Amino acid sequence: MPNLDRRLIPHHEPDIVRVKGRSYAALCNKIAQKPYSNKQVDLALERAQRAYGACDLPYRAGPNALEHYPPDRFTRIYDETSDVKECVKVHDKNTGRTTVWPYWFGGRPRFLDD
Repeated sequence: MPNLDRRLIPHHEPDIVRVKGRSYAALCNKIAQKPYSNKQVDLALERAQRAYGACDLPYRAGPNALEHYPPDRFTRIYDETSDVKECVKVHDKNTGRTTVWPYWFGGRPRFLDD
């Protein structure tokens, strides 16, 4: 099988970005589900912090963050009707609010330091 040059794969085509968005939302939801593995607790807390911020809710990091700010309060949603850059959304189960997940940008997840 020939080696495919990575540069030839159209990473930013809307269909490919949407597939990535659907996968990214599913992965975020899997990480946020209880029980949290030792590896995933840090990721779950990081994504919870981001979700609280995206929904304009207060968040205080610390040793009790998992108790007071549960990661499973939020669900990431893939919205196929939205613009490709806004196809991943976060839904707050407590308030019912849904907003664009600001850490997703057209196939490249953003991180806190971006």
